[in-house]
Amino acid sequence: MDEKSDIDYMVVLKEDGSVPQTYLNRIKRFADKYYSTSEIKQSNPSMVLELNHIKFDLVPAIQSWGGSYQIPKGSEGWQDTNPNDYKSTLTEINKNNSSQIKPTIRLAKYWNAKNHYVFDSFGLEKWLIGLSYLSCTNLKDYLFTVFDNLSISNDWAQWRKDNVNRAKLIVKNVRDYERLGMAPTAESEIKKLIP
Repeated sequence: MDEKSDIDYMVVLKEDGSVPQTYLNRIKRFADKYYSTSEIKQSNPSMVLELNHIKFDLVPAIQSWGGSYQIPKGSEGWQDTNPNDYKSTLTEINKNNSSQIKPTIRLAKYWNAKNHYVFDSFGLEKWLIGLSYLSCTNLKDYLFTVFDNLSISNDWAQWRKDNVNRAKLIVKNVRDYERLGMAPTAESEIKKLIP
């Protein structure tokens, strides 16, 4: 659904004291050798390999003392990362919300992609898992909570503000139509949000 989506792989390489760019160059040589007919380009801190319109983000990593990992922070330095922390958090939050968080994320990211990426995709996802969904009982409630809580920054470009305001208006209209017992009209309206 999202032409900019990709699959992220953390490639753990043997630590030899090299700078991140050296590891990125190794991944590029590997990709050039085994996927010579595919497009590969650097996109810090990774190499992007495109196979049949599927993008693979190959991020070099080294293992630190104690089993943690480091990934490039620019081309010269390293930063700590724990790829399982976010996954564990998401799994737990999804479980505590009747398995409605992951589908809500997919729908919100679909809306975001269809609206020219109003928000950074991963940033939106992290923000979504931090929301409170106390009174939500179904996927519509979860998704509408997301749109209810979207805020607009004054320094944004007008198109971004317009897309968020349009989404908020659609959600309001759907609620109004449902309250008036106009289910088919509400359904037509929500298709403007998520076709």
